[in-house]
Amino acid sequence: MLSRLYPGPDTADKAREANERIRAVAYYYPEILDEMKARPEQVESTLEKYKLQKPDGVALSDLPFLSVSGPLINNAVANFGRKLFLALHYKYTNRILPKEGGIAIRWYSNLQVEHDEIPRELTQFVTGFPNLERSKTDLSDQFFYRFGITDDLKASLFLAFFGGSFAILGYVNAKGVDVDFHEGATILQPYEHE
Repeated sequence: MLSRLYPGPDTADKAREANERIRAVAYYYPEILDEMKARPEQVESTLEKYKLQKPDGVALSDLPFLSVSGPLINNAVANFGRKLFLALHYKYTNRILPKEGGIAIRWYSNLQVEHDEIPRELTQFVTGFPNLERSKTDLSDQFFYRFGITDDLKASLFLAFFGGSFAILGYVNAKGVDVDFHEGATILQPYEHE
């Protein structure tokens, strides 16, 4: 759902698809949508932080802001990121992350991406840039990523972008004790088989 929210749908079919996803989340996980309602003080601090102007005559509650700071949305994105980065790590190393491995995940909202809050020094480590296509159609307007893999194939770094909506940074390491990553990162382990 998050990846379909910004920029807004540009066709009737995309708008219908986005509305269906929002309705599904509202039906199955209404507490997530409640958590995502930005409070006026959050909107005000965001306007101030990013030096954005509120249009005259528009209430703070009418501005199109969502809050992505709550635990439910962050847990959902972390779980999604775990699956994504485990799959990408396997794709490029041909190795399943062992149970003692670790995954550090940090995600960025569209405002954070637009205001250059992803550390620039990471670009030297994510030099791989695959061309993603489906049926000869370029998918980079929907999803693209950059990556880097260590020579010993034990660690990998990924920076994935979902349209203009958000970005996720993931560091995967076969030795979970070596996962000490970026401030604000969530550290996870791969799923264990029972």
